[in-house]
Amino acid sequence: MKRITVLYFLLLIYGFSFSQKPERVLERQSSNLKDPSDAAMNLYNKGVICSNNKQYPQANRNYELAIALDSDYIDAYNNLGLNFYEAGLPDSAIYYLRISLRKFPSGTTALQNLGLAEEKTGDWNKALQCYKQIISIESQNPEGYYNAARVLITMAKLEEGLAQAQQAEKLYTKLNSPALGDCHYLIFLAYYNLQNKSMAKKYLLLCKKENVKIPEEMEAGL
Repeated sequence: MKRITVLYFLLLIYGFSFSQKPERVLERQSSNLKDPSDAAMNLYNKGVICSNNKQYPQANRNYELAIALDSDYIDAYNNLGLNFYEAGLPDSAIYYLRISLRKFPSGTTALQNLGLAEEKTGDWNKALQCYKQIISIESQNPEGYYNAARVLITMAKLEEGLAQAQQAEKLYTKLNSPALGDCHYLIFLAYYNLQNKSMAKKYLLLCKKENVKIPEEMEAGL
């Protein structure tokens, strides 16, 4: 079986990973240090409505006004980062997410968002550091392992990536998560590139069962 090139492999993983809905991996969850004022919360809620309608400039203006009233409004920083990420402006996303993390270092929402933004800039090592921090903070959070596996496999660190993906698989299975199919795809890719034909076939079948599309040229290689 011919091993695919690292460049092709990177492009394949990159395209796959960002074809998912960002909301699956970029959850908006409360992580404020304290309750914001009513005025700040009102502006934030207006921003959320605009974000949901993809009206990013209006949303960002509301988040910025909320922060002007309450400089510790962590959710507002996180949503600014998320909006800039979704608008294709990763550098701006990174700026706000780093502020969020300076104020709340254990914020896994900001860490996950920051990891994805760092991936967009091509800084795989910084992205990996974010995902490993999530694992250290929330050892039962499968997203930390899953995203770490994506980056490691993209970097052709296949054995290490496989181990992380397998841990994510255990946790997703325990949670009965619909993300299990995506995880099986990662494990398939790792085994395929490790030239473990029998295990690659096993995960190929699991992917098909879960309606996860496998590139035809890879299936033909088995």
